[in-house]
Amino acid sequence: MKFGNYRKLLPKIVVGLLIALIFILPVFTTSLVTLSKFVQIGFWAIAAMGFMLIMRTGQISLGQATFMGLGGYTSAVFMVKFGLPFWPGFFMAGIVAGLVALAVGVVAVRAGPIAFSIITLALAEIMRIIAVSWEPVTNGSKGLVITPPTHIMLGNFEINFATSAVPNYYFIVILVAITALIFWQIDRGRLGGIFRVIAVNPTLAEHQGIPLTKFKVLAFTVAAVFTGFAGSFYAHFLGVMSPDMYGLWQSIQALMMGIVGGISSLVAGPIVGAAVLNSLSDILSRLPVYSIKPTLFGAIVLLVLLFLPKGTGLIDLWRIFWSKVYKEKPITTDNTH
Repeated sequence: MKFGNYRKLLPKIVVGLLIALIFILPVFTTSLVTLSKFVQIGFWAIAAMGFMLIMRTGQISLGQATFMGLGGYTSAVFMVKFGLPFWPGFFMAGIVAGLVALAVGVVAVRAGPIAFSIITLALAEIMRIIAVSWEPVTNGSKGLVITPPTHIMLGNFEINFATSAVPNYYFIVILVAITALIFWQIDRGRLGGIFRVIAVNPTLAEHQGIPLTKFKVLAFTVAAVFTGFAGSFYAHFLGVMSPDMYGLWQSIQALMMGIVGGISSLVAGPIVGAAVLNSLSDILSRLPVYSIKPTLFGAIVLLVLLFLPKGTGLIDLWRIFWSKVYKEKPITTDNTH
């Protein structure tokens, strides 16, 4: 193989090494603080991927927090009120979130893009009010105290989520990997092409016989299902579910992570955005400055929109960097991942 071919394989090798490092990280550290941070990043990465999938159809959802909360509350209620273990509640969390998205989406997407954003924003507030008011089920503003996921026995080997952060770490890594794989397959296939046509020119798409409502609702529902899964697991990881955990700010965070990571990428962009902004959030939370986090997050989004080429984000700097290494013209508008 020629040297030039080896050089062009280098980006893939670097990415492969990073992925391998993620999978073997607990070999180097089992620190609760470190692994918890990666669990948090994984949770936000799934929420941001869901936001980006909806955005692929030209819709801006301001209600991702709704489905985080629905997922958390569904599994929490199943455990506390019905005495069921984590696993049935986990799968029900995705189903309930998906069904709510399906019911709301059929109405919301017909109202137009602006109304869709307003409806999804209102939905999050409605869910919060219900969670506060429906005390017999949700325990109101006090919230529900829940336990970690039920342990798993593989022969003589026990996976105990309550005694170590390692199983929780691998759970979120696998969940992110499954979500990323499904979303990547959607984006690179016929369905992803239809989504992009709808976003760019809905009138043309409709003239070509593409049912706009069907595909917009489909994207909204799929995003909700995986966000519900993530919300369920994260609630059990934290050990509590309360109305104040998910509101407008959490929905905006998912939006910011998607934009900062790069809207040209459905998978890599949200993961990078979640990793960067979530890590930055920890640093900012230690500063004794009021509202520094939302202010700086907003500033970062503006900088990305103003100074990076249109439709790009941090993930696109990777492609620009390697194009400079190869001394080629930068490619910043493709949809590779």
